[in-house]
Amino acid sequence: MNFLALDVGTTACKCQLFSERGEILFYTAEEYPLIEREGERYVDIEGIVRRVFSMMRAAAQAAPYASVCISSFGESFVLLDGEDNVLSYPMLYTDPRGEEEAREIEEKIGSGRMFAVTGTVPAALYSVSKLLWLKKHRPAVYAKADKLLLICDHLGYLLTGERVIDYSLAARTGVFDIRKKQFAAELLDALDIPAALFSRPLPTGSIVGELKGEVKASLGIAGGCKLILGSHDQVCATLGAGVVAGGEAADGMGTVECITAVFEEAPADIAFGKMGYCVVPFLSDLYCTYMFNYTSNVIVNWFRRDILHGYQGEEAEQFSYLEKALPPQTDVLLLPYFAGCATPYQDGNAKGAFVNLTKDTSDGDLYRAVLEGTSFEMKLNLQAAAAYGVHVNELTATGGGANSAPWLQIKSDVLGLRVKTLRSSEGGLCGCAMLSAAALGACENLQEARGVFVRYKDEFVPQAGSAQMYAQKYAKYKKLYPILKEVF
Repeated sequence: MNFLALDVGTTACKCQLFSERGEILFYTAEEYPLIEREGERYVDIEGIVRRVFSMMRAAAQAAPYASVCISSFGESFVLLDGEDNVLSYPMLYTDPRGEEEAREIEEKIGSGRMFAVTGTVPAALYSVSKLLWLKKHRPAVYAKADKLLLICDHLGYLLTGERVIDYSLAARTGVFDIRKKQFAAELLDALDIPAALFSRPLPTGSIVGELKGEVKASLGIAGGCKLILGSHDQVCATLGAGVVAGGEAADGMGTVECITAVFEEAPADIAFGKMGYCVVPFLSDLYCTYMFNYTSNVIVNWFRRDILHGYQGEEAEQFSYLEKALPPQTDVLLLPYFAGCATPYQDGNAKGAFVNLTKDTSDGDLYRAVLEGTSFEMKLNLQAAAAYGVHVNELTATGGGANSAPWLQIKSDVLGLRVKTLRSSEGGLCGCAMLSAAALGACENLQEARGVFVRYKDEFVPQAGSAQMYAQKYAKYKKLYPILKEVF
């Protein structure tokens, strides 16, 4: 039995075929551009559909598969009319349209009530704000709307004819009750939005149904093939990192760093939401939240490219070059707000800073400060979340930063946690394979599927003697933002 996994992003799609033993039988990836309509940029939903179907056809030529599971980005949606014609292309979550509507939601319902029900505070990024913008500014389009589909349930609808969305993606609409696991009728009524627009919510990993016969025939899929309900890309990537229980977390160390922490009790305190933390259904009765630093690996790239002018010596890659003369300690501190501050301060005006420089400061001191400062920032987030019952006992690191052993050792020392790495960076695809294996009975549950599909590589544990040094440096680090925000 083989399982096909698809990870659909805003501008790229990846496809991987797994055997039930965790072997990779086929892989392909393709980038695609955004499209422009009336001076605005949108996700090319029709281009995504073409590429997904093309990848499924190519995978079927490589080997037969019994299931398809899709991971996708959240918030962005397509509106269809009653005959399934596209009425509105998906807006990017960064699109400012919906800002005024988010303020109106806050005035009408209140941030506290919204967070208690949906795990989100009103913001332009969520689907509901964009939908209300369409209702106000494109009334003719809104009047024809029959279906609101996020990317994952839109693809699933085309494949099976069933309109089904998993709980975590439903939560990215901003009107999903994360405790009752249903779209919140009281909120939809207050905002005058028909509940029938939304797909039917089901648990992540549910069997949606058999692919339509004409679809299988057009794609060359032989035999039975079921759609397994995928999830938000953050959730699938976290699952693919082997995170299946409360207290575990995945640390995506890419351009933006995001720790996805999993826990059992969902905080309802609006103070948690006002720090930028959401509460998202994860698996079963578990929840997760996202802790962000907008500039993580991007600072490493900036340091090499613009400060060291791209010099790399004879080393094959940048980490080898930057870390060949890394000092064992430094007094230099870095505030990593090079693109503003994300959680927990939520300050878009914040700036980055190096402090404690002297004439003897070396490039190695600055680089070590980068590794320490980004680690201190995530410690700040973990401590802020812990005050609301969100605790992390261990991390699995993914992304480009996970290729730096010194960085991971510093992170382990700063956080006082074990940090593991994976054999592959394609966590979202691995998570989809795990969901399929558990749904179709190849594995008894996700814990067993983790043992089959998740392959760990390295492990870092806190070094003896580092705790006191980093505790003292962290105490200084926490003072930087309150002091420096007066001069930003």
